[in-house]
Order: sequence, then structure tokens, then C-alpha cells
Amino acid sequence: MATYQNAEEFIDVLREVADRVKNSDAAKSLHEAGLVVAFVYHHPDLTVLMDGLSPNDDGSYMSMTFHQDLPKADVSFESSADVGHQFWSGHMDIPNALARGQVKAKGGITKALKLIPLLPPLYDVYNQVRQSKGLS
Repeated sequence: MATYQNAEEFIDVLREVADRVKNSDAAKSLHEAGLVVAFVYHHPDLTVLMDGLSPNDDGSYMSMTFHQDLPKADVSFESSADVGHQFWSGHMDIPNALARGQVKAKGGITKALKLIPLLPPLYDVYNQVRQSKGLS
């Protein structure tokens, strides 16, 4: 059984995660690196754009948009939505997933991989959001 029944369910979770972490150290690092990262998911199909480059009216370090391609991503990661869930929940060895082809990457991968140590607090937020929505 798929982790998410449709793209809207996944968006609902990620939108709340983005709202909670937009001023976090990870978001600040994304902003300082000037990175725009795209996650392209399949089954359900969804594109997530984490933008640390464009200025935000509310003073936050990053924004997250869905189903949009602008601005152009510096790096993109493509996988199934189930693999995306493994990533966001902190149950993925990212370099291993890349090496095994579970995740396909394009662009400035080295720059993006430097942000991996900052991700654990985001995993916690993702898991808290899923739990608050009754998703386990």
C-alpha cells in the first residue's frame, strides 16, 4: 500500500513541515547556499520546490511550492513518493539510495549533500506532522 493516496495528501503534510521549518538552521543554510532544490516524486506525481534563493516577504529563509518549476532548481532528486517518505521520515541513507538508483539526482549534488547534517530536525518535524494528522 502506498504511503500517500494522492498528491494533495503529501502536499498537506509537506506544506505544514515547510511552515514549521522555514526559519530553522537547515532553512538558513539553504538560504546562505542560495540553493533551490526540487524533489520530483512519482505515484503520486508531485514536484516540490524548496527555494532558499528567492526573497520571502515574511523574512523566512526558504519557501516551498508544489507543481511549479520556477525558479530553476540547482539540484533535483527524483524518486517514488514512497522513497520520498523514507527520506523525509529520516529512514534513508541518502548516499546509498543515490548509489543504488532509488533516487536519481541532477545538478549541484555535492553542494546539496553538504546540507545532510542539518536534516535530522526536519525529519522530526515531518514525523510530528504525520502523527498529528493521524498518519503513521
